[in-house]
Amino acid sequence: MKAIAVLLLLLCNTVVNAQECDCRKKFDSVQVYLKKNYVGFIDKVTPVTQQAYTAMLTKIRLQAATIKGATHCLLLVNRYLRFFKDQHLALHIGYTPLKEKIALTPQQLDLLQKQPVSGVAGIYQADSLYKVALVKNLRGLRTYAAVIMESASPDWKPGDVLFELAATGPDKFDMISYVTQEVNFDTLTIGKQRDGLSALGWQKPAAASLQKAGNTPAEIPAFADMPAPFFFRQVNDSTGYLRISSFDAAFYPLADSVLNANDEYLRRNPNLVIDVRNSGLGADKLIERLRPLLYTQPVRITGADFYATPDNIAAWRHVLDEQTGKLPEEYVEQIRAAIEQGSGLQGRLVSMGPDENMILPSPLPAPAKVAIVINGKCSNTAEQFLLEAAQSQKVKLMGTPTAGALDYSNVARVKFSAPDFSIDYPVTRSRRVAAGQGIDNKGIQPAVKVNFHSAGWLEEVVKQF
Repeated sequence: MKAIAVLLLLLCNTVVNAQECDCRKKFDSVQVYLKKNYVGFIDKVTPVTQQAYTAMLTKIRLQAATIKGATHCLLLVNRYLRFFKDQHLALHIGYTPLKEKIALTPQQLDLLQKQPVSGVAGIYQADSLYKVALVKNLRGLRTYAAVIMESASPDWKPGDVLFELAATGPDKFDMISYVTQEVNFDTLTIGKQRDGLSALGWQKPAAASLQKAGNTPAEIPAFADMPAPFFFRQVNDSTGYLRISSFDAAFYPLADSVLNANDEYLRRNPNLVIDVRNSGLGADKLIERLRPLLYTQPVRITGADFYATPDNIAAWRHVLDEQTGKLPEEYVEQIRAAIEQGSGLQGRLVSMGPDENMILPSPLPAPAKVAIVINGKCSNTAEQFLLEAAQSQKVKLMGTPTAGALDYSNVARVKFSAPDFSIDYPVTRSRRVAAGQGIDNKGIQPAVKVNFHSAGWLEEVVKQF
């Protein structure tokens, strides 16, 4: 089913300054809401994980009691969300942070200049745009502060704090970045085996010419010239290459035009490579368009269940109010049926529709063999396509494991105030999970591994035919 973004408002009775909050109270409201409404909670907090969950919850609540600043409070919320390892569970921050200034003495700067390359503290540069002093400065959750020394951007002046690092373990840090004038969170490893700051473009001048161990190079494209997000190219007399960069409904007309323009070649070549690397969220329309090329036998399509709670039902009523006439009628009917079944229930799974066997009239004689090229950035709709495609006797998946972000989907959004932030959370769960066939955090595995950092990888794929 198509992912649907909806909005719920959780209004707070107390209004405080946007930069300060009652952190424990705010955190408790988040965890109580998600425990009640997030469909993944029932699978991810179990007798096996309960002890770890309770320990994490206790630790965060103790930290929250000491935190006054909004940004560090939301860092704790973000750490809580990370426990669930669900890529559809996401924090969005809606306020502009106040800038902090730190004055560094000449003695401090001189000491930072002498720090070893392998250490965290020191002087860092990001191309010619910024030069910062990363200094140990304990405040709230913060361990290190990156203080501007030089800036080519008019938005940032010497003394401004550009980002913060909060230690979470040996060589492990949360990064709070203000570079975009917004609050952005990331996780980094900074140690002998991997330098997460270098991977983000931050280098100590003495180490600028060194290649940091563990930094992953970019994947090599299939061709030196990649003309468009969607295109077809003949590789040899018997093999075609089809690039599908997205399943987004907005790009469907472009994909459809490429498929129509090259229909003769697609049906004539005995071998076809379909490259879907880096594709993610989208709609089913392109999947349906590609099915005849891959079909050999009935395809099992596993359905999903809706987590019925008063809040989630209110969210889907909002969808009907806002999206009727915009969504396909089949989706509208699914939503109506889920609302009808779930009304009055709290924490019950109701069916979004039965599992199906998709049957087409007959297989096409060509292509006879299809290699679908995948990588770790394939997620959501792309993974739904792959689960169907892998059932074909024509198809072999090649590349690296996908992201694993499909079991929990159809997000709702709950909004909090003081400070302003919102959380996206899934309200449906694939029945693959109950059957022990979930793919989240594991991904879909390729039948043949491909090193996309090696020149000539496409030739290696073609040799598999």
